Amino acid sequence: MKYLLLILLLITTQLSLGQQAKTVYKSPTDSSQNYYIITLPKNAITGLLVLNARILSDSSKIQAYNLGICTLTIIPTAKPLENFTSNDLLNNIDEMIGEVIHTYKISNRNIIIGGMSVAGTGSVRYVEYCYSNKSNNKIKPAGVFGVDPPLDYERLYNESSKAIARNFSKDAVDESRMLIEILSKNLKGTPKTNIKSYQKNSPFCYSASNGGNAYLLNHLAVRLYTEPDINWWIDNRRKDYYDLNSIDNAALINQLKLNGNSNAELIISHNKGVKIDGHPHSWNIVDQQELLLWCNKIFKELK
Repeated sequence: MKYLLLILLLITTQLSLGQQAKTVYKSPTDSSQNYYIITLPKNAITGLLVLNARILSDSSKIQAYNLGICTLTIIPTAKPLENFTSNDLLNNIDEMIGEVIHTYKISNRNIIIGGMSVAGTGSVRYVEYCYSNKSNNKIKPAGVFGVDPPLDYERLYNESSKAIARNFSKDAVDESRMLIEILSKNLKGTPKTNIKSYQKNSPFCYSASNGGNAYLLNHLAVRLYTEPDINWWIDNRRKDYYDLNSIDNAALINQLKLNGNSNAELIISHNKGVKIDGHPHSWNIVDQQELLLWCNKIFKELK
């Protein structure tokens, strides 16, 4: 609910450009989900940047406007954790992007999608869905990015179990119980009882041959951001490197490089992910203006 309120607050602000973002509700009777916010650039559209439940800073909006990048914030669900396993969420994303590229005559290739945390997970899942030829709009994004997304559900389940057993941080325990409930229900068991389901459904799985679904990301640009502030995690959550999403991010990029993907990169930040509570798992670790330059470079190479 917090992140939805934040999005709703942000989209009501006027852009410094003197234009307002346009909001399109796919379900007129439900304004909490399945809608998107689109902002067109100054001149011709060079590409579409899709942000899963995120919005750019004001200065980055101006940069995107001037670079010719159309920005699209999508809210495919009111329940962010559906990004883990929901196929309806992937279909919603595909329908929204398909509608936009059809309306504004954007190539089904000139698309980059990304998000923070579990929204980043959903973004990676969506790209894998597209490269599995499941997109009704035949979308094949040129790039995907994720900001510290959990990707390996086997590791995530085991890490959550350990957090509960350690019983150090209420936040860590509560989150872990919620994750275990979702994973065990939707993947029909635990990694010990149904490892094949975890390997099949994880965007990346270290224990699966060649990282499982990693091969679906072989032919596009992939960028993952992480800030492994290990002392913060030890002091505040009693977690170590085995418990961080960083391990998934590094392992996926390594696997993609082994697969021959020269456009896979891991961006590691230091002391940038500071929120009020000092949490390093944060959108702040992204240099948004540099991200836009990365997008612009990819879009130009597609011409």
